[in-house]
Amino acid sequence: MNVRLVDIPLHVFEALRDGDAETARDQLGLDIPPDFLAAHDVWTYMSGLRSDPANVGWTMNAIVRDGVIVGNAGFKGAPADGEVELGYTVLEAHRRQGIAVAATRLLVERGEREPTVSRVIAAINPLNTASIAVVAAAAFVAAPDRIHPRWGRQLIFAKDVGHTSVPH
Repeated sequence: MNVRLVDIPLHVFEALRDGDAETARDQLGLDIPPDFLAAHDVWTYMSGLRSDPANVGWTMNAIVRDGVIVGNAGFKGAPADGEVELGYTVLEAHRRQGIAVAATRLLVERGEREPTVSRVIAAINPLNTASIAVVAAAAFVAAPDRIHPRWGRQLIFAKDVGHTSVPH
């Protein structure tokens, strides 16, 4: 499957946050689907996150398949205590085609290349059976649940990436 992750710079996050598809398109060199642009909460959060230089390389990317944006996938900030948390969304028209699994595997590979990362985690709503299947297909294993102040109970899945010098 021809899936790749395209870095989204801070000024593009800001354009997406502001609903400016033209600037985002010009900067990424890719058409911006309306449902990608509509992820206002993601772009707002990522604009703040990406403004910290420590998070460069550890934020969302556009998922691109055959030259078309089909979703977003990336991390929710730089590694902390050896862990990095991933997240993704595949646009509705492109779901159930293996794109989320491919993007998740690319993110795990990114973690494997970083010596400060010992494991990659995913936090998933217990009712989101599709995402649970995605992380299972990417060889993640269940870890202790957590309660998020905004999202409530989340199932945690983890994948060790081989760097054992960092505690987790």
